[in-house]
Amino acid sequence: EIINEFRDVLSYFFLATSIDKNQKSQSLIRALNKVFEYAEKKKWPKKAVIFTKSRRTQDHLENILSLAGYQDKIILFNGTNSGKKAKEIYQEWAEEFKEEAEKNPRSINLRKALIWKFKSLPEGILITTEAGAEGINLQFCNIVVNYDLPWNPQRVEQRIGRCHRYGQELDVLVINFLNKSNYADERVYELLSEKIKLFGNLFDFSD
Repeated sequence: EIINEFRDVLSYFFLATSIDKNQKSQSLIRALNKVFEYAEKKKWPKKAVIFTKSRRTQDHLENILSLAGYQDKIILFNGTNSGKKAKEIYQEWAEEFKEEAEKNPRSINLRKALIWKFKSLPEGILITTEAGAEGINLQFCNIVVNYDLPWNPQRVEQRIGRCHRYGQELDVLVINFLNKSNYADERVYELLSEKIKLFGNLFDFSD
């Protein structure tokens, strides 16, 4: 039994290491290319917020999107914000806003600096974990990508609420990545759809 289990595990390992392209991340590249073309036609800012669950996925997306030509347009936002690029952005922000930098704790200023940098980019992609689902205002951006769907539909709403809030002047476009063979993904999407219908019936709006 142990030998059979070992063979199974080994076969999973070889299967996993044989995968040289992640289809989901390749789909993200195609989606971003299309949505930025659409944004240009609509005269929207070419900015997108991508939500994912883990730091590892965040790093993976940074690498994949950098290879796809977005390397100078990516900002990472997470619970620690301790990367080299984040530190460089903080130094840039601290020089620009010296008085504010002296008032608040570094962790708060670091979050402000990353959002400031994202806002100042002519074209930008903010890749964030759940750390970005609360407490940040992104009314200057109107494209939200849920690369990983959380199991709780309320979390999805919170994510969308970073852009879809007071001060937003444009329609907010939301792209949900859905694995139709994953029951959890299907169920979350179903619950979201039911909520949208409920609000539409009660208040006669579909925004």
